[in-house]
Amino acid sequence: MADGRPLSQVRKAVAAFTSNVRNANLRRAQLSFLGAWTAEWAFTVALGIVAYRDGGAVAVGLVGLLRMLPSAICAPLLSPIADRGRRERVLILVSIVRGAATAGAAVVIALAGPVAIVYALAVLSTVAATLFRPAHSALLPSLCRTGYELASANMVRGLLDSAATLVGPLLAAVLLQFTDVAVVFAVAAAASLWAAALLARLRYDAPPRPPAPAPWHAIAASPSSSAWPARRRSRGARSPCSRWWSRSSCWVPASRGWAPS
Repeated sequence: MADGRPLSQVRKAVAAFTSNVRNANLRRAQLSFLGAWTAEWAFTVALGIVAYRDGGAVAVGLVGLLRMLPSAICAPLLSPIADRGRRERVLILVSIVRGAATAGAAVVIALAGPVAIVYALAVLSTVAATLFRPAHSALLPSLCRTGYELASANMVRGLLDSAATLVGPLLAAVLLQFTDVAVVFAVAAAASLWAAALLARLRYDAPPRPPAPAPWHAIAASPSSSAWPARRRSRGARSPCSRWWSRSSCWVPASRGWAPS
């Protein structure tokens, strides 16, 4: 029985991948995620090489801080803005920005330009990358036709995430062995732009979104909201909470020796 469990897990994984491959929109969305995060990991490795050559281990740590700190600050500010548009358009924009920033870094390195420009482009790419995963997670349910496809899509993306964590650094290592950092940046940029091209081919009906809630000052200024309390008071009615409080305040636990009022 124990020997059959690994085989059963493999069968489930194969079935999940098969269901995603048969759905053209899901297939493109999942491949775009694989391309985007493979590019991210390859870019991270190459950027570490650049920073180490520039200033040693201290520079590597500072570059990591410069990438993460703006992302942590900008993510809460950018997420509501990104939530207003269609998910695939947000993902396409993010992939194009990342691809352009990475390609710019490749050009700077190839021309032996200032390393500070490479760091600035890396920060821009990382800030844009913070929107990719949540937007992709919100997109998947719109592409699924059944509950099984949705469950399979989540599992497949988790596997692709792990695969990108392995493939990205491995790809960077192979390229660095035979070429240089500029080529790694160029390949990462191509992977990001490939992800954008896949997302541009999505065809689906976006679900309707509920209207945004009205601001508090608009609610307070509306005639209906100001007239409602007056009508309630004119009828002598009280809210359920006030009626419950008036009744419950008359009775207290008998174990404390208090009597009803």
